[in-house]
Amino acid sequence: MKKNDLEHIDIELTKQCNLECIHCSARGGQKTLNHELFLNEIEKILGEAKSLGLRTIGLTGGEPFLCKRKLMKIIDFCNDELKIPIHIHTNGILVSNEDAKKISDSVNEITVALYGLNAETHDSVTRVPGSMQSTMKGLERLLHAGANVSVYIVPMKVNIHEIIPLIENVSERGIKRIRILSISPTGRAIAKFDEMTLSNDELAWLNRELENVQSEIATELLAGFCTGQFYPQLKTLPGHTSCLAAENRLHINAYGIVFPCTASSGMEIFASGNLRNKDYPLSQLWHQSPLLQVIRRFHSNPPDKCQKCCIQRSCMSGCRVFMFYKYGSITIADPRCRGPVHSSKT
Repeated sequence: MKKNDLEHIDIELTKQCNLECIHCSARGGQKTLNHELFLNEIEKILGEAKSLGLRTIGLTGGEPFLCKRKLMKIIDFCNDELKIPIHIHTNGILVSNEDAKKISDSVNEITVALYGLNAETHDSVTRVPGSMQSTMKGLERLLHAGANVSVYIVPMKVNIHEIIPLIENVSERGIKRIRILSISPTGRAIAKFDEMTLSNDELAWLNRELENVQSEIATELLAGFCTGQFYPQLKTLPGHTSCLAAENRLHINAYGIVFPCTASSGMEIFASGNLRNKDYPLSQLWHQSPLLQVIRRFHSNPPDKCQKCCIQRSCMSGCRVFMFYKYGSITIADPRCRGPVHSSKT
């Protein structure tokens, strides 16, 4: 990989959503007068990204199946013109049998989010009665069509005691990968972030339970960089051993505003430019955006207390989004850290 190749983009096809999840970083479901990115604008962005090294594309929202015509056109464009693999993030509710067949033939992976074993718990997170039943129907359609399906699970106080039985249930359905996600203090989650997140004792308990259940099921339990800091027992998602925000990826919201990563997409301070500004194309933004450069400099030149620490590359001095939420600074090392950790190897 070349230095700062843009290898991955997550792009929101819409902000509209048929759910109103309490933790949604994108604030999906919101009504707005702003015009969302048109099909030709998305194709232009992705085409330019290919020249910057693009290797994978994530299509997200909101709920991407609410703009199904746009979604299917982009899938065809990525396959036929760009020849770049795609994955889709969805709640599964609007996936028809026909959609599932197309997905199985043309999409590298599709992920469906589940928030509880019981409908009452799941629906309390989505704030839409009956949503779990509809999501499970969509999930079964995808599985029946032979699509490459994975599941996202987000532990929080409301569902902590259903996480393990939910994992077991999903595994029995034939799902091969489950990604555990931690809540990001952005978007709709900001208002009740501290109320929703697990305490240290709850985290410790869940980590023990996750370690036990992983030894009993064939399904892989995976974590990305940020989540891995809370759940060190989980297998690390390939390529996510350190923070990749602004290093080889971007998140582009439905209005063309660019963020370093999906976790940051609900915080205005992380906005790195708008691709609808025709004088500021993606290539220029990727290489010259002041905010992206600040993050890269922080990653390559961490604070003094972190430079000699043997785990710096795995903790990255803390998640930048969480550090800003907690301490009001993008460039602060996690104050909770007691200082450098030295390797015991001789």
